[in-house]
Amino acid sequence: VLTVGAIALALVFGRLARRDPRTGGPYVYAREAFGDFAGFLAAWAYWITTWVSNAALAVAAVGYLDVLIPVGDHRWTACLAALVIQWLPALANFAGTRYVGAVQLVATVLKFAPLLLVAVGGLFFFDADNLGPFNATGGSGIGAVSAAAAILLFSYLGVESAAVSAGEVKDPRRTVGRATVIGTAGAALVYLLGTLSVFGTVAHDRLVDSTAPFSDAVNAMFGGAWGGWAVALAALVSMTGCLNGWTLLSAQTPYAAARDGLFPAAFARKRRGVPTVGVGVTVVLASLLTVYNYTSGSAKVFEILVLVTTFTATVPYLLATAAQIFHLVSGQGEKVDRARLVRDGVIAAVAAGFSLWLVAGAGYAAVYQGVLFLFAGVLVYAVMAARRRRAEGPAAP
Repeated sequence: VLTVGAIALALVFGRLARRDPRTGGPYVYAREAFGDFAGFLAAWAYWITTWVSNAALAVAAVGYLDVLIPVGDHRWTACLAALVIQWLPALANFAGTRYVGAVQLVATVLKFAPLLLVAVGGLFFFDADNLGPFNATGGSGIGAVSAAAAILLFSYLGVESAAVSAGEVKDPRRTVGRATVIGTAGAALVYLLGTLSVFGTVAHDRLVDSTAPFSDAVNAMFGGAWGGWAVALAALVSMTGCLNGWTLLSAQTPYAAARDGLFPAAFARKRRGVPTVGVGVTVVLASLLTVYNYTSGSAKVFEILVLVTTFTATVPYLLATAAQIFHLVSGQGEKVDRARLVRDGVIAAVAAGFSLWLVAGAGYAAVYQGVLFLFAGVLVYAVMAARRRRAEGPAAP
């Protein structure tokens, strides 16, 4: 169900990028359709999503680091490890896009080996007795699926990343849509097979409390601990690489908004192809959030962070989808044939409904925290709008 919604979003972003292939993604689409305030909200919410996601990724990486070096038993040790995992990719970004690309290439190659090993190899070791109950919540099936989808959306964050960087891509009108759909579909296939294999190879009661499920799956498949260590190491490299690319991506939307005067001008500064101020502010905020969540004493740090990103991500997703609907309904759909108009309308409607459903699945606590983050942005917009008005001078009578 989640994959269908994610692919609908991918198709929407592909169509929007064909219409407007500038860097900024959802920010550009929302601003072009609805004006500065909508564009700012898309940029602000997306920016929140990126640095909160960085914190969540670092927490998840600590779970795999714990397989190699015991850090999870002490809160402050785990917190320090999460901070180091966040800052290493940030330093690579400060060094320039050449180093970002090199790290990304190595991480991408290394991540596929363990994913494919578990996704395909695990099917040969599948044991139905390891499966737990389909719905262990005691509530309705629809409620359980909605709650699961809200957490699982974290796997698909980045469906918009090609559109966000469209201005840096060759032939974006053609490339962005294809890359987005193919990438999402390919990731979905690996996720579905990998999740199924983990469920079938690791006993349910152990899987519930696992912080490194892929390592546990390989250990169950081949016995011993060496396989789990190898997968944990590959997972660490993979997550560090993900943080490397996501850190750069987190600075792209503020960069685009800053060029239009909707974010502080410092975010528009680039050095060696990287918006360094955006990278620096992002890693500092993610670090502060990481420390806060570890010191708050919550045992579900990763889940809390993921659900917050689910809510904040749906804001730019909804605004981008609304922009697509706006273009179709306002008469601009007449530029395409009727069959394509109907197809694009259905896809946009599915993507919009999917985004609203995810908000419902995120739960009250995540929506509450996400709204606080979002409303703080309204105050920032007020200051930025006032500065723009003052710089432009008094309006003509």
